[in-house]
Order: sequence, then C-alpha cells, then structure tokens
Amino acid sequence: MMKIVAFVDLSLYSHSVIDHAAWLARENQAGVELVNIVSPNELAASNLAPVHPAGAMLVQQAGDLDAKVQELARQGRERLDQAHRTLNAAGVYDVGTRLLEGHTAQTMVQAAAKASVVVMGKRGERADLARLPLGSNLERVARGTKVPVLAVSRSFRPIKRLLAALDAEAPTAPALDALTGGLLPAGPLDLLHVGEPSENVRQALHQAATKLTEAGFEVGCRTEPGDAELVVPQRVVLDGADLLVINAFGSSRLRSMLLGSRTSELLRACQVPVLLC
Repeated sequence: MMKIVAFVDLSLYSHSVIDHAAWLARENQAGVELVNIVSPNELAASNLAPVHPAGAMLVQQAGDLDAKVQELARQGRERLDQAHRTLNAAGVYDVGTRLLEGHTAQTMVQAAAKASVVVMGKRGERADLARLPLGSNLERVARGTKVPVLAVSRSFRPIKRLLAALDAEAPTAPALDALTGGLLPAGPLDLLHVGEPSENVRQALHQAATKLTEAGFEVGCRTEPGDAELVVPQRVVLDGADLLVINAFGSSRLRSMLLGSRTSELLRACQVPVLLC
C-alpha cells in the first residue's frame, strides 16, 4: 500500500501540505503519516522564540530553552491533531502522527525512509518572515531520499494539467516512471525537453509519450532551446500547468538546476507544486 509522509510544521505552508496530502491519498487510496519535528539545537542557534501557528516570528525573549522546546512540541502536537482531523474530514482515515525531535533535515530524511512519496512545503516555519533562502530543507531531503518529493505552494488549487520537464537525453527518467506508475492521476500532460532538437530527442519524447498515453494521459510534446531555469517556469505559465513534474536524480542539466545553486530560483519562479522524482 502506498504511504505518504507529510511534514507539517507551523508555517503558512502547512495547510497546503495537508490539502495536497489529502488529494494524493484519495487518488491513490493511500495512508498518510503526518510528521512534525522539533529541533532544540536549531532553536538555540537561531536566537528565535517559538513560532505562532499563524506563522508570525517572535524575537527571542528571556526564558529557558527547555520551556521553548516544550512550547514548540505542544504547538506541534496541536498542529498534528488538527491535520489529522482535516484529513478525516476530507475522507482520508488511514492516518498516523509522529512528533519527532532532532536536526530538521536529517530527521526528515529518516522519517521518509519508508515512504512512497513525501509532501512538504517549499518553505518552512523559520523562512516565512525571516526571508531565508527557499529550498534549504527541501534540497537536503531531495538529496537524502530516493522517493518522489512533492514541494507544495502556499495554497492548494485543483490539479488538472501537468507539465513534465524531462531530459530526453538522460539515461533514466524517474519522473516518467512515477507518472506511468500511477502516482498522479491521468489527465492532460505536456512533455517538455529543454535543449536543442535532434532525432534522438524526438525519438525519446515519442517513446515517453507512448508510455504515458498507455497510462491514460493526454500527451503533448515540446522541445525548446534555452536555459532550463528560465524555460521551465515560462512553460508552466504558458501551458497553464497546475503541477510541475521534474527529474531530480540522475545525471542531467535539470538535476544540476534543481539540486544546485538554482533550486531557490526555480521554486520561487514556479507558483505551482513541484514533484521532484
């Protein structure tokens, strides 16, 4: 049975994480494990006090670190209970919750070890108002786990059209495997290769389109020259995509874009959820 691990913190993205997890669970008849992480070391180093559920950041006040950790744990438990009720109300009943303590990114990777897919926000609770770079924990989780990671935007909207940015010259295509394996519901899907057109690219796109069509998708193909970090966000808008699917593993220019210094730029430019495979 498919297992979704959804990381719910105290950020403005948390409600969207829950809504996307509910959508995936209903589509796949999957179970959901909700995880909240308290990190005492990061709290001590950040010089910040616990975060309100609404996402507001407070300047650290005098007080004992243990008391702050306990308050974060209390807020985390409340958020988990709230998320559990929300999933039940959405028709998802196979739900578990875990309140963990440890370094955020490392604990996320450990918690995702047995997941089929991970759902998390593009930004976390300490990035809402602190203006920290996008994708810090996201990049670490994408590097540390080999399952698809769905990085969600701040709010959920119905997902009807997909854009899959594939490197047709790459030897493997985990995004294609995820799509043909039924991770996302079949529907309109645009295949995009960023690079110069060639016969090899044309054949690779044709083969991918054939597999996706057999899986029930309505597929269109496109090849565009240019820089992937510029072309992909543009096509998201022009194609009216509700979700972007992209390879994050293997050797390709797209992987270099995603798991390198340009992660933040891509996530910021694409105002839709991004599935990293």
